[in-house]
Amino acid sequence: MNRTLLAALVLAAAPTAAQPVPPPAGDHHLHLLSPAMVALLTPAHPPAVQLPAELDRVLRERERIAGTSTVTDLFTQDARMVDINGETNWIRGREEIHASIGRGRPGWRLVPNAYAVNGSSAWIAANTVRGEGASLRHTSSVLFSLQKEADGAWRIAAESGSVRPPSRFATPLQADSLVRLLDAAGIRRGVVLSLGYLFASSFHPTRPDEQERVRAENDWTAAQVARYPDRLVGFCSVNPLKDYAVSEMDRCTRIPHMRGLKLHFGNSGVDLRNPDHVERVRRVFAAANERRIPVVAHLWTVDPTYGREHSEIFLDRIVPAAPDIPIQIAHMGASGPGYHSDEALAVFADAAAAGDARVRNLWYDFATLVSADLSEAQVELATRRIRQMGIERMLFGSDLDPDVPPRRAWATFRIMLPLSDDEFRAIADNVPPYLR
Repeated sequence: MNRTLLAALVLAAAPTAAQPVPPPAGDHHLHLLSPAMVALLTPAHPPAVQLPAELDRVLRERERIAGTSTVTDLFTQDARMVDINGETNWIRGREEIHASIGRGRPGWRLVPNAYAVNGSSAWIAANTVRGEGASLRHTSSVLFSLQKEADGAWRIAAESGSVRPPSRFATPLQADSLVRLLDAAGIRRGVVLSLGYLFASSFHPTRPDEQERVRAENDWTAAQVARYPDRLVGFCSVNPLKDYAVSEMDRCTRIPHMRGLKLHFGNSGVDLRNPDHVERVRRVFAAANERRIPVVAHLWTVDPTYGREHSEIFLDRIVPAAPDIPIQIAHMGASGPGYHSDEALAVFADAAAAGDARVRNLWYDFATLVSADLSEAQVELATRRIRQMGIERMLFGSDLDPDVPPRRAWATFRIMLPLSDDEFRAIADNVPPYLR
């Protein structure tokens, strides 16, 4: 049996007292989702439009027949439809179309967001939705091509839809739910990394209230962590390129239970080959070092050339600015899910193997890096890097993935990597200085 199939079979296995390796002492890479963050990360849907009555009747009839296979004259005789329920692509004719509709689920509504009429032809763009109010979910996008036939009735001549998977960030995640996930995994402590930097992300348009939104997200995270002071600790976050980065770090880390700083180079638009960016990041690391504030650094960026050069710059120019604090390299220098960017990680592995003093305060979390679909070559490489960098420097983390909660993430790590029980036990027992 290959390792991936084995992982799929026992992925949900819960740790028990009889197992020789205990659950990790802590999950060192966690996030919460505030209502403001959900609003930022959830794609906006086009506003609804009012259809002419004769076109609206077509959509309402299409809603009514969902989940039924009775043939009607809603479609033209030779209509086409993309069959998203079956194995074929386009299907043709009323009988085939209604057979496909009968395999679908009833209970959704069509919300039109655009339309046009040109003589006897028309089209309607719409979203399918379920629920009401706060529980409203957009489940797919649909395009209808309509034809007005000889009897004056509009009928659907073609229907094409694309299924939109549920958003991972559709609902807030608060401390209560997070602690329940930790309890299910048998994990005592959790490190919550604020997502405040996303309000200053290079992926979103700059807003005049950006700094206030970053501050509000850090404050919301702090308030959530404070509800479980014996279980959770918080890390503030900023975009290190911003002029207010150090002042926000100072303000936020004075809040009780906020012990460190999270930096995300990718989302912040940091380019380590840009000298000005390097100097700005150095300034933040130096300030953190002066105040003895530990840093979690997400080094990976969207630069397609990301790799050895970036890690070398980080190790040569930035790490020396913070020689006295723990620096946790998130995702072992990559981003996940899955093991990649080994060239970037190899820089730290080689430095550790050579006894390079610059890595003496570096820690590495492997959040999302060890997934159930790793190849044998990736498994071997990840195992070798972990041993090179030092078992004593590895930290468990699960990140923000509802499909792989902490319990499952630890089980996956245990199953996929050929480490010894002593090595797994050592990793489970690792506690970084900021949690002692």
